Amino acid sequence: MNVYLGIDIGTTGIKALAVDSGGRVAGSFSAPLTLLSPHPAWAEQDPNAWWEGVLLILRSIPKDMQVTRIGLSGQMHTLVPLDKNGNVLRNAILWCDQRTSAECDYATSELGGEKNVIAMTGNLIYPGFTMPKILWIKNNEPKIYESIATCLIAKDYIAYRLTGEFGSDHSDASGSAMYDVVNRKWNEELLKKLGIDKSFLPPIQNSHETRGYLKKELCDELSWGKVEVAAGGADNAVSALGVGLCESGDCMISIGTSGTVLGVPGKGEARADDTGKLHFFNHAAQGLSYYMGVMLSAAASLNWFKGKIGKELSWDEVERGIGNTPIGANGLLWLPYLQGERTPHRNPNARGVLFGLSSMSDETQMLRAVMEGVTYGLRDSFELLKARVPEIKRVLVVGGGAKNKVWRQMLSDNIKNTVVVPETDEGGAYGAAMLAALGGGLSEADVKSWVHYASETKPDENNYADYDAMYEQFKLLYKDLTARFDAVAKRAKLSVR
Repeated sequence: MNVYLGIDIGTTGIKALAVDSGGRVAGSFSAPLTLLSPHPAWAEQDPNAWWEGVLLILRSIPKDMQVTRIGLSGQMHTLVPLDKNGNVLRNAILWCDQRTSAECDYATSELGGEKNVIAMTGNLIYPGFTMPKILWIKNNEPKIYESIATCLIAKDYIAYRLTGEFGSDHSDASGSAMYDVVNRKWNEELLKKLGIDKSFLPPIQNSHETRGYLKKELCDELSWGKVEVAAGGADNAVSALGVGLCESGDCMISIGTSGTVLGVPGKGEARADDTGKLHFFNHAAQGLSYYMGVMLSAAASLNWFKGKIGKELSWDEVERGIGNTPIGANGLLWLPYLQGERTPHRNPNARGVLFGLSSMSDETQMLRAVMEGVTYGLRDSFELLKARVPEIKRVLVVGGGAKNKVWRQMLSDNIKNTVVVPETDEGGAYGAAMLAALGGGLSEADVKSWVHYASETKPDENNYADYDAMYEQFKLLYKDLTARFDAVAKRAKLSVR
């Protein structure tokens, strides 16, 4: 059987799918990864562990499957510095690492402030992005910096190990803070002002294009013929492609550990969000861009709260109880900022708050309030997105939260749109297989036909007024507490501003 292989380099594991030409998943494979945190707020991984995981997966593919092309997806922003011989110089610094606040402030100042940064790159500079990590190495590990010959992002390192070729793609480059999203190229003016050698950065391709061919020794070991490796793309962009999000007006909301709201504007309407609240990146689908809002504790809020308060309840009991609790949870409000927040507040000092407790409050009401608070946080990003993508045609909902019927209805009522659940929600690995297929002879229409939808939830107009009223209180509560968040963090010496 001929198959396309999609590989996704995640944070906690590697996932791979073997997919036939009709989009059927013929095999699923995985390998675990370990997150390293040598200091508070640091997040690292050994890129060689990624490679060992990929080799384990390749060797696990049944002999009756002939892989014809490989597509890649991976964690965005993560930095892998290599020397002139292609050797890893230090552990990869991950997307969730927070050590580079000083470098972000320095780069923003050197580039003339936030408005200039947005004009140059389409985005603000965040600690998780790639460029400030390069500056951090320069400032803190000068001997390593002097040895850097190439800087790669996660999936590009795996592509290099598979093929021996250096490169990146437009979707990953756009999250580096060194790339001009509008003009789709590395920003040489920015690099010059910050003293970063352009030779550090690899050439850029479209995500479906061929990066190179699987090394002969691997093909011989696996008894495969000649295998092309596609350039691949950033995890969010490739995951969006994998559920069919590849047309103007498409929107995807992911309710995972974190939450994302992603929307595709028309080609002539794509421009950076001048407030900087929404990310503006290039899509893995050729020629398209997308906006994205990110909340840091989505399903993580509900999981954390249930672990503290509702341990004895099963998830079925939680869903039934929340479904039987009226909107507003008897006056309770939850601010879902357990890890600070990115969109729309950009406030690392914000914290989780359960407001309105009384002697009448019970576990179910609290859990309902937490689910509503996460939904309001997603709605924050959706409201920003509507200003940039005014004609939203459909909203796909993915992630663990999408499996919860009550949550789907709550989300639909808040955004006042029908939400649709895709039949296959396999994250970046399925989209990576699509990229492999797109460069391997299948058309865009062919891979679009792979996507089917399991269910849809229509909004209930009777609930609009109640949710709108609670959403306003949610926003006002954050506004009331903003100064308190900063003051308490400073007093506790936890502030990262």
